[in-house]
Amino acid sequence: MKRLAVIIGVIEAATIFLYGLSIVVRGTVEHSSVGSPLVQFIIYSTFAASLAACTRGITRDQNWARTPFFLLQLFIGIAGYTLFSGTLAIYKVIGVVVTIVSAVGFIALLKTPQTN
Repeated sequence: MKRLAVIIGVIEAATIFLYGLSIVVRGTVEHSSVGSPLVQFIIYSTFAASLAACTRGITRDQNWARTPFFLLQLFIGIAGYTLFSGTLAIYKVIGVVVTIVSAVGFIALLKTPQTN
């Protein structure tokens, strides 16, 4: 189960980073004047780095990484629910997928025994 939690953490961290990067690219190409694409990129990159650090801690059996990983899975689940609440069908589908992946990551780590 630890391996599944690590795989999910890596996928989520990479996806969140790439999403932040796409905001910067799209904002630069479209010359966005709404919000700051760079600030959004920094926020998403920080979130992805936090998730990557927790995932790395889990691979090394460091117990400090468990609680932040659980909380990050909850935040990702909330983001999935928010997407599901959207009006377009694609948002609903993505929201369901994100929520399921978040729940699986949470349960996988929950079923992974703690080390002493």
